[in-house]
Amino acid sequence: MNRLLNKTLLYYSFFATVILLLSAPFIYWTMEKLYRDDVDEAILLRRDEFETNNRKSLHISDIPVWNQFNRDTRILPDTVKSTPKDSITQQVFYDALVPEWEPYRVLYKDIVIEGKPFVLMIRLNLVESDDLIRTIVWIYIGILFALLLVIFFITGFVSNRLWKPFYDTLHKIEQFNIELHNQPEFSATKVTEFSQLNNRLTKLIQHSLQSYDTQKAFTQNASHELQTPLAIFQSKLDLLLQDNSLRKDQVVVLHSLYESVSRLTRINKNLLLLAKIENKQFAEVSSFTLNDIVKEITPYFTEQAESKKLSITMESDSMVSLNTNKVLTEIMINNLFLNAIRHNIENGKINIKLEANCFSIANTGAGKALDGRTVFDRFKKNSTDARSSGLGLAIAKEICERNNWDIRYRFEAALHIFTIAF
Repeated sequence: MNRLLNKTLLYYSFFATVILLLSAPFIYWTMEKLYRDDVDEAILLRRDEFETNNRKSLHISDIPVWNQFNRDTRILPDTVKSTPKDSITQQVFYDALVPEWEPYRVLYKDIVIEGKPFVLMIRLNLVESDDLIRTIVWIYIGILFALLLVIFFITGFVSNRLWKPFYDTLHKIEQFNIELHNQPEFSATKVTEFSQLNNRLTKLIQHSLQSYDTQKAFTQNASHELQTPLAIFQSKLDLLLQDNSLRKDQVVVLHSLYESVSRLTRINKNLLLLAKIENKQFAEVSSFTLNDIVKEITPYFTEQAESKKLSITMESDSMVSLNTNKVLTEIMINNLFLNAIRHNIENGKINIKLEANCFSIANTGAGKALDGRTVFDRFKKNSTDARSSGLGLAIAKEICERNNWDIRYRFEAALHIFTIAF
């Protein structure tokens, strides 16, 4: 995952490199011009110096000696009339000492010595363009490396200080849990954007907490209020079903109503249970072994398992000791057991395994895996069994989360396996 700081460094480095590369021709042209102007100025200075100090005292017989000892300031016969005079030009001369052709800035000027015309040639060597380009390239590589290094450290230092309030806010948002009602308090910051972000997040969290509390209170109150009318409705249906004067079709309708009311009652009880778990109303803690609970619960499901001709096997490698609320643990195992029976097939099997800090229950069933992302969602039903409320696995997951246990689902070897790591 790309962090904001890394992306900032990447953009800075990219644009700095592009700008330096684009500016290289301009820098090269500027350096070359400055150097050329400096050489031209030196040539003009030599011209003036020759006129002032040498020309008047020089004799024609001294010219060979002069040319022998002055390599770049020479006196030539006035034979080449096409040579531009009194202007500095650039020419290439062969240097036998190197040996190679090298560029020079050259000035030709007409002079008179003892009444005869001559040409004064003053030249100065230039650094070759290839050498200049190589020098600039190495200078640029050094500047680019130093610039990227400076950008890296300065950006890292500045960004860490500048973005510290943002990362602090992000950390507190990650720790926020709406169920724990722990509203985060964001640190004060002088950066306007971060201050606005913290204010908006504070208002959003407050609104979310209010909505959550309202929804939880509604669910709990509604479940409580439904208990009495559901009990009355179910008792009235019991009385009607005992009436021997009812016709067969009326009994069928009453049985359907009775099953629907029973399912509604189970859903209502499960919702109340979820509300109590969320409100931490099961605070009692005791020490016990899960092995004993499984042995106690298993006989209660034998009749239901026999109706589908299911075989139940239990493998216990070690004792699983727990220190938590025993009632909630029994409810969790009950729900997993019921899930394994209701979503099983005829002549299927249920395998229970207890090992060090781990409990798993596997059952045959649908020939394909369930959606692991939604299998623990509330009212998510994976079968058409009318007795299922769609809350059993949600309650089991809620109990695991309250105890910091890890419950997972997987499909392996045609078995649906639910595993809890304590």
